[in-house]
Amino acid sequence: MNLLKTNKPKQTVSPHHFRKIVYPNQKSKIPKTTASNWRWKQHSWAAYQLPDGMKVMSARRVAQLAGQPNTDVIDFVQSNDLETINVIIPSRVVINAITLPSIAIYLRRLLEEDKLQHNRLSLSRKEWGELIGALANPFFKENLIPNPCFFTSNCPPVRANATQIQLEDNVTLEVLILQTGEYRISCTEGLHCIQANSEWLMDTSSKKANIFSKMKLSHQTVECRFATKRGIRQVYTFGCNDWLSIWEYFAKKGNKRAITVLKACAKENISVRVEKVLSRSC
Repeated sequence: MNLLKTNKPKQTVSPHHFRKIVYPNQKSKIPKTTASNWRWKQHSWAAYQLPDGMKVMSARRVAQLAGQPNTDVIDFVQSNDLETINVIIPSRVVINAITLPSIAIYLRRLLEEDKLQHNRLSLSRKEWGELIGALANPFFKENLIPNPCFFTSNCPPVRANATQIQLEDNVTLEVLILQTGEYRISCTEGLHCIQANSEWLMDTSSKKANIFSKMKLSHQTVECRFATKRGIRQVYTFGCNDWLSIWEYFAKKGNKRAITVLKACAKENISVRVEKVLSRSC
């Protein structure tokens, strides 16, 4: 992905002059995003999600999170040459969004200067450190907690190994293999393979909880920890039977990818496909 960076500002900037953080580069392919949220514990902030799952925020959203003026965010990003990326948001406007690790650097500066003490979140210094750590390592732990009105996760994270299986020519699926031999699929992966927004599972409304109940999904989710090239990831997962029910729900809604996935699983189920991959790797 072509990550673009903002230009450094001039040394002298008038406090009344608002400089936009929008620098579209017409020569590069600008990715489209979907409206999403970035969650940490019980808190949630509006964000934009790229096709590969990466999340970014606008300068305005970062300012709201930090409790600082927009200009302070923009000045810091520009003067420190932090990583940003041009994206097309759902309203079809191109903005230069800020990556989560860049936001972490900005918040860490505010924390060091004691500028977060009176933030409306009223977090302790330790909690701010945890929030900043989650932003700095967005691929280590997905802060996507399934609807707490329905799902529970009372067990500690378990170890797993990840493997990729091919469902169709253009559809792959990452399956997590537990030490018990059970196969599980993460919330993000199960919805990504049918091109559905992961926020569908994170919706905290009681209405969505009723939908889950009618689908007869199991209440218990399992957090799995596994190694990737980028480090250790920790994700919430569901069993294969639950995913078949979820994919069937989307298929009935007209989701063509969900129909494709279900047909592939009918020809050869997930367990058989995983076993074939493992046997080839031996």
